[in-house]
Amino acid sequence: MRKMRLSSKDGSEVSQDLFISPELMPPMGRRYRLLDYMSRLDCYRRRMVVNIPEFYVGSIIAVTVSDPYAKGKTSRFVGICIKRQGYGIGASFRLRNHVNGEGVEICYMMYNPLITKIECLKLEKRPDDHLLYLRDALPEYSTIDFNMNAIKHPPGKAVPVNDIKVKMKPKPWYMKWERKELQGIDFSILPEEKLEHAKKWWKPEHTKMDILQRWELPDDYTRQIEWEVTQHEREKRRAADQGR
Repeated sequence: MRKMRLSSKDGSEVSQDLFISPELMPPMGRRYRLLDYMSRLDCYRRRMVVNIPEFYVGSIIAVTVSDPYAKGKTSRFVGICIKRQGYGIGASFRLRNHVNGEGVEICYMMYNPLITKIECLKLEKRPDDHLLYLRDALPEYSTIDFNMNAIKHPPGKAVPVNDIKVKMKPKPWYMKWERKELQGIDFSILPEEKLEHAKKWWKPEHTKMDILQRWELPDDYTRQIEWEVTQHEREKRRAADQGR
């Protein structure tokens, strides 16, 4: 996640933090810049039609999609974001909620043309890269009211990190989460000797020194994407002003 200051050349616009969505940043590996650029162009064009807000794993999101079989021809799902993945036009995110006592997950392709609206009802982060372990946690940690009102995030303030530790249901679990070195789980239901044994599967110390673990995009590539997003935001503001 990256932020930068955005202001117009003539100084008529107010400076603001600009969020660069992670799927716009190419992953590690051999890259073809023209192909990456064409993929980002598709993302920018779609963002001119549907506003995609800033959100992270742990944020509460509402998604409205076109549905010819639903009343009103649209359906809306509210849930906590438990995973984000993918690059460019193929990026996706997964929402989870408990509905009528059953855990429900929906994976959305972020740039799906059937999506008509994406709302961030509560902006926050979690210390873990994913929250898939909510499948084995108590239902209260992933039960979201469909009529929840949006909680406005104060502009200019840092995104809060929710360091809550969820309590798990008795085993069996979807995975052996105690072996994953996760910070958001309360493992108090497991014996101490099992937790110590599970630490053998944690990431070895020598891998934390691997240079590839600290790989970043070259500076010129990063600046290019920042410039693209800046131009895109100005174009969106210009289009909004013309539509008034």
